[in-house]
Amino acid sequence: MPRLSWANPRAAAIAALLAVMPAAPVLANATDVVLEGSSSSKPSASSMTIAKEVVAIMNTARAKAGCGPLKINSKLMAAAKTHATNMAEKDFFGHANRDGSKFSKRVKKQGYKYRMVAENIAAGQKSAREAAISWLNSAGHRKNILNCKLKDTGVAVAYQADDRPIDGNSKPYHYYWVQVFASP
Repeated sequence: MPRLSWANPRAAAIAALLAVMPAAPVLANATDVVLEGSSSSKPSASSMTIAKEVVAIMNTARAKAGCGPLKINSKLMAAAKTHATNMAEKDFFGHANRDGSKFSKRVKKQGYKYRMVAENIAAGQKSAREAAISWLNSAGHRKNILNCKLKDTGVAVAYQADDRPIDGNSKPYHYYWVQVFASP
């Protein structure tokens, strides 16, 4: 599993802050932000525990950048879970579903009315901490995390035990991570 370089001072500072070594198997190539004019079910205890761990790491970084904390939103949790599950079950990795629909549509489908929405995805990280550190060490993903205009979030991971290699990789990812950010 590849390791991120510690030559980057920001990466070293984050690692010192969190006292972990990050592993970042795969991150998405794009982190879109969509601005729009319009302003599910309850997450399980285990999914909420994972979300809280990711969000605590994100909120530590946001506080250092002068941003307010992200708040976990059940509708965004549902949108994240839907996409993580789809990627795991349908053997793909990307912001758009197989039918071409994007995260903004998933968020709307859950009934969240937003002015701004963004999404980070990752695959292969085995823990919430690994996924969070991977996102923080990626410029595009970090930009979403530290966007002070984004107020709410939802985080999900889907595990596929019998996952198959995709995207030209020789090994399967098994873990598919999604974090959705939005502002009402």
